[in-house]
Amino acid sequence: MLKKCLLSLLWVCTSVSAQDYFLKKYEPYDPKIPSPEAFLEYGIGEKHTRHDLIVSYLMTLAELSDRASIEVYGRSHEGRKLVILTISSSDNVSRLPEMKKEHLAFTDPALNPTNYEALPIFINMVYNVHGNEPSGGEAALLMAYTMVASEHPTIKKYRENSIIFLDPVINPDGRDRHTHWVSMYQGSPNVADPSDAEHNESWPRGRTNHYWFDMNRDWYLGIHPGSRGKLNWYHQWYPNVVTDFHEMGSQSTYFFEPMKTNGSLNPIMPKENYEDLNELFGTYFSSALDSVGTFYFTKEVFDGTYPGYGSSYPDLQGGLALLFEQAS
Repeated sequence: MLKKCLLSLLWVCTSVSAQDYFLKKYEPYDPKIPSPEAFLEYGIGEKHTRHDLIVSYLMTLAELSDRASIEVYGRSHEGRKLVILTISSSDNVSRLPEMKKEHLAFTDPALNPTNYEALPIFINMVYNVHGNEPSGGEAALLMAYTMVASEHPTIKKYRENSIIFLDPVINPDGRDRHTHWVSMYQGSPNVADPSDAEHNESWPRGRTNHYWFDMNRDWYLGIHPGSRGKLNWYHQWYPNVVTDFHEMGSQSTYFFEPMKTNGSLNPIMPKENYEDLNELFGTYFSSALDSVGTFYFTKEVFDGTYPGYGSSYPDLQGGLALLFEQAS
């Protein structure tokens, strides 16, 4: 049950406006570990954070805490580092190679392991595959800080019972293109008019990568260097759960799976995932959103019929992929 309930925590970190009540909820924090605001010298949501600063903050967490380690799994076309921050209890982090071997035994049909409860759940949190959906990278900072620095009993249980692989920005080239645009046109005081230049990027915008390719179509194709690095990493770990964080229209609310009814007579997704697991976890997400009075919807839009989405490819590899979309 604890492993299932862990997922109800994940939605919170997709909302920039959630940081105040979210951070307070999980006090106290290790004073040796700087918060994102202390590190960046501005609050999350006040500015768009450059990718190099996101990476620097995660590296700082790994340097200061034995609950975290960081690795570079690839580089973008423009040479930006693609990193994953691994977060767990200090004991789990020190025993990661051993746990990895036991975890991968479940992927070998020649073996028949049964020690499900003896292992933590392996979760890959994936943010900002679309560069101009910037809340993902900001939310990753809040999530990383909370999971590493919080001394709250609930967070301690999460660390003990899970291995979190936090990938803050899958598309750093697109993100920095978007960040530059917004920073260049940001008004003071802030301008809410949707016609303002700040809210209307010029082509090619930040959604895509250096070659204007949608990175959320490349999990299956593996054409671009960042995707190849990610896929190489993925097939070394086979996480149990992948959470895929996105943004949608600014007038929308919040979406989580299940997706809309699949139109195919032979859908590619495992039936257990979209009929049983998505329905089960949806109850946790709705309960969490209800607790803070946030509107949401589900089952009305989006689909997993293409195998190269971040919310579909892991389903075909024995895991559970979960799509989250919040208002822009």
